[in-house]
Amino acid sequence: MEGMKTMSGTSLAIPIETYAARRQRCRVEASARSFAGLIVFSRDPDRAGNGLYLANHRPIAGSHPSMYDQRGRGYCAIIIPVDQDETLLVTSPYYEPDVTMDRVEVDTNLPRGLARILASYGLDSGERWGLVGEEFLPVLLYRDIQTALPFCSFYFADDVLWSMRTIKDEMEQQILRDAAKIADAGAATAMRAYRAGRTEQDVVNDIDSTLRSLGATNTSLTCQSGVYRSGEPLIRPFASDRILELGDMAQLEIRGSYRGYGFDICRSAVIGPPNDTQRHMFETVDRMLDAIIAKAAPGVRAEELQHEIDEIAHVEGFDGYQSMHFGGPSTYCGHGLGVSNDEPPVLFTGDRTILRPGMYITPEPGLYRHPEGGLRLEDDILITPEGCENLNSSQRWWWSED
Repeated sequence: MEGMKTMSGTSLAIPIETYAARRQRCRVEASARSFAGLIVFSRDPDRAGNGLYLANHRPIAGSHPSMYDQRGRGYCAIIIPVDQDETLLVTSPYYEPDVTMDRVEVDTNLPRGLARILASYGLDSGERWGLVGEEFLPVLLYRDIQTALPFCSFYFADDVLWSMRTIKDEMEQQILRDAAKIADAGAATAMRAYRAGRTEQDVVNDIDSTLRSLGATNTSLTCQSGVYRSGEPLIRPFASDRILELGDMAQLEIRGSYRGYGFDICRSAVIGPPNDTQRHMFETVDRMLDAIIAKAAPGVRAEELQHEIDEIAHVEGFDGYQSMHFGGPSTYCGHGLGVSNDEPPVLFTGDRTILRPGMYITPEPGLYRHPEGGLRLEDDILITPEGCENLNSSQRWWWSED
């Protein structure tokens, strides 16, 4: 298919025409707000989603303090005027050849490059521009942009991209289903790998080998075992040389990407038969996840999913080990997923986003800092017109026979 290749001949998961349509939608949104256009930022490595979504580009050089004449290293900007062709501005000449935009400019000083490009459009004097990237654009860089373009005015418009990225089209949904199958294969490997006498790192290595053999990239895996490590929502290192022992509970986070889209599940286990308290914990969190999946549907607000599991934790006597609202350490019970591993909505009190068909979320209830340790269970679900579709079918928790 012609639209599935870049100028370099590289095959893409998403057609070039789709990237162009996304940028055109940005023009429509910018015009509706009386902007001259949008300037969309991305940052390596944790906020690369905007660039991937609009241009199949990830800034290649990691961020470091701006110094000398360099500004914005590790960032990129996509300039989308309402009525002219768009430009990708990168801060390093070393970028991937499979970007989906024809015009790419390089400048090690991002504000200077922006000023030059806007001047070439004739849109650097008196125009109103929408900026996308408020949550991660540093004050230094924003100040330098204002200095380089003193006659322009800027207004943050992050909601434009978030509203686009949260709803997945049919092609994206199929990629996500395939990605979820890879995650399930990783979970099956975890069941075989989590055994007494092995190390956390051994377990992670086995899972990673399975995921990569099936085409996964950007894997991020955890094996947090024992009372202290399993009891934390997240702890570094993600996998250690700790030797697994009888009675150890563990969280096994399985994350990565497939064809540019993320998967993110968590499974939990114990070595040897669980005691009564451990079994109660496993069964409670399993019920929490089932409750979220039963509740998730169009018209439901994101925060309602948190409320659903707060009640279960309260009834089962786990108030202090779950939500912050009850003195626990958990900051939320899930989030959106897409070209980035963490996207809106956030499943927590205060996020009143209304779920809509095409949203892809990953609920992840857990119990933490309990005297027995902790656990988390997580599936990836797609909101459908009728409710939701659970894309995962692997066993969520188990105990080994060691």
